[in-house]
Amino acid sequence: MHMMRQIRNQATQLGARGDTVVEVLMSIAVISLVLSGAYVTANRSLQGARLAEERNNALKMAEAQVEQIKYMASLYPDRLFGAGAPASYCLVNSATVASTQATPDPKCKVDSSGTPTTAEPAYTLTITRNVNTFVVTSTWTKFGSNTLNSAELKYRAYQ
Repeated sequence: MHMMRQIRNQATQLGARGDTVVEVLMSIAVISLVLSGAYVTANRSLQGARLAEERNNALKMAEAQVEQIKYMASLYPDRLFGAGAPASYCLVNSATVASTQATPDPKCKVDSSGTPTTAEPAYTLTITRNVNTFVVTSTWTKFGSNTLNSAELKYRAYQ
């Protein structure tokens, strides 16, 4: 025991001081906690930004459908209000009605630019009409999961 004190005193006198294994492990644990907290925060922020981008794209697609409803209501009202109009459909190229009943038309599944696609992420567009009220729904699968999200717009048009 006396020898240990002498060694410790000599090390102190020489100005040499080292970290113990416990101190090193504690510092590694603290750094790990800080880095894991930063990772979790950044990951949640990215997921939130991705969800906001997906919702923004879905609303953009739904707004485009509303604009086409406005156009068709003024120029081709029989296609929207006539007896031959399907109960559920989407609008393509401002003049074509594509049915989404039973087997949805592939033209109603679009990417973020509005181009028909089968690749994900894709937005499925659906319009339903109740008298003069049109409900435009844009549905998509949330990134990184199988959860379906949707955005809905309502528009009232008259013949």
